[in-house]
Amino acid sequence: MNQPPVSFSRFFKTCTYIVLSLVLSACGDDNNKGGGAGPAIGFVVTSGSAVGNLSTLTSTTPRTAEKDVLGSIGLHSDAVIRSFGGRLYIIQRLGSNSIAVIDPSDPSAVLANYTTNDTGSPDQSNPHDMAFVNAAKAYISRYSLNTLLIVNPETGAQLGTIDLSVFADSDGIVEMDQMALVDGKLFVSLQRLNRDNLFIAENDSYLVVIDTATDQVMDLNGDMSINGDDKIVLTGRNPFGMQYLAETKHLYVANVGTFSTADDFGGIEVVNPQTLKSEGFFLKDNDFGGPLGTFRIFSDTIAYATVFDASFNNFVAPFNISTGQIGSALTGIGSGYIPRLAFDQNGVLYAADRDTNNPGVQIFDTTTNQKIEGPIDTGLPPNDILFVNP
Repeated sequence: MNQPPVSFSRFFKTCTYIVLSLVLSACGDDNNKGGGAGPAIGFVVTSGSAVGNLSTLTSTTPRTAEKDVLGSIGLHSDAVIRSFGGRLYIIQRLGSNSIAVIDPSDPSAVLANYTTNDTGSPDQSNPHDMAFVNAAKAYISRYSLNTLLIVNPETGAQLGTIDLSVFADSDGIVEMDQMALVDGKLFVSLQRLNRDNLFIAENDSYLVVIDTATDQVMDLNGDMSINGDDKIVLTGRNPFGMQYLAETKHLYVANVGTFSTADDFGGIEVVNPQTLKSEGFFLKDNDFGGPLGTFRIFSDTIAYATVFDASFNNFVAPFNISTGQIGSALTGIGSGYIPRLAFDQNGVLYAADRDTNNPGVQIFDTTTNQKIEGPIDTGLPPNDILFVNP
């Protein structure tokens, strides 16, 4: 079995699943959350068993990559990338617990590198996602803590925290993961996995909603107080990807359930950010032919998801939100793990292919679903991809 990159944030969970139940950990997260059009320069976070780095990728044929632009500085082996306001933000997870800030016009230089741990605390925070209100305010979800961190994203100055512990399950940790900002509301996914039972998704998963003007959890049950009832209960479990689509005015949440097999808790769920209610599954695991990995939506007619087959290898399936149709799996991808999908400004699809024998970035025409190029060698195998304006 071709395993995903070593992920210290969920290393114990991954190893335990593989050894005891042959289940991969939920390593998903989403990027390019702004939707539609993207720019012409790609940035690829790469990772090996102990170290990571950053490569750049052109988006014109023939596509080429400049490898390891951070040189010997490198990155943590478990990292993902976000962007806002002309800056790249590399989220370095458990073991590093930090954010590296980079100017995309000079990616070899790190402008800042700040901790996501609480000041003076020995506890590791394990940052998983960032959501940006403006250049001076962002939220960081922390997978190993129950407090959502508020920071100045460029400097790392800590501006406060929001306590979500009231939503924890019996093990005491909410496992906050992905976030999405919609009309002044921050949606935060809480996986609520059972850490005392191999991180199994045996509890309901939630979305909580934060008012970004007050930094308070919103009162969803109308009792004029904030308590454990103020959440959106998801139909699925173990949410690991989330994206808002302006064309439909809805949030789409990818629930993994369990990677071992398709189940009743896996699929793509629709949440209405106006009514603050789940509208249930749009497509389920069985519709795709297996449990989902990551997903990415370009428009209401162009979207893709990775799916695990019976041998725990990935394939990529196109789907259409407008019609609910799922297309045939893309061909020309290695039989390995695909942690991320991304689009450039023209809607071209890029897949981070961690095939054991020939890893790299695979590129597809989304009008024909035919492979254009790839795999493009990025040095270390690709782990996350993001396109930003030059």
